[in-house]
Amino acid sequence: MKFLVLALLLQQPAPVDDPVPHLIQERETLVRQYEEANAQRNSLFGNKPSKKDLQEVVDALKGIIRKDSELIQAVKESGIRRTAGIVAEKTQAERQASLAQGDQSSTRERFYDLQNQIQDLELRDKQRQKKLAEAQEQLATADATRTSRELIAVALALLSASLLVYVYRLRQKLPVRRARRG
Repeated sequence: MKFLVLALLLQQPAPVDDPVPHLIQERETLVRQYEEANAQRNSLFGNKPSKKDLQEVVDALKGIIRKDSELIQAVKESGIRRTAGIVAEKTQAERQASLAQGDQSSTRERFYDLQNQIQDLELRDKQRQKKLAEAQEQLATADATRTSRELIAVALALLSASLLVYVYRLRQKLPVRRARRG
């Protein structure tokens, strides 16, 4: 019994108001009293205990039994307190786990929302890139058309200029021919 109580005490650190260590000291005192009472031999008939000696032994044993009962009760109460503490810690841990799961699920939802937003933005970016490519294509076509028109205009201007030069030369040659004929 004593070893069981000591083992329980070693497993759980004693709180400040724990009565078990005090009760153990009182029990040890009662055990010493029992040993002293049991060692007494005051009988008239030799080395045998007297009725008074036996009564002291019985009283000491009753005291030890009462103290053991108090110790057992104190250990039970300590166990109940420890169990209540464990239950409170478990409840706290479950509450924190629940909060963590809630945070995790809200974080997951936020993550999925952000992923959807990213996908929408990527889709918009692709559409914008497609429109930009189409606009650049139209610009290139318009530039090519304008360039060909400009080339035609330049070619016509050069042709017109060369025709003017040709006409001017022909006119200069004509009066000279008139003067020779006339």
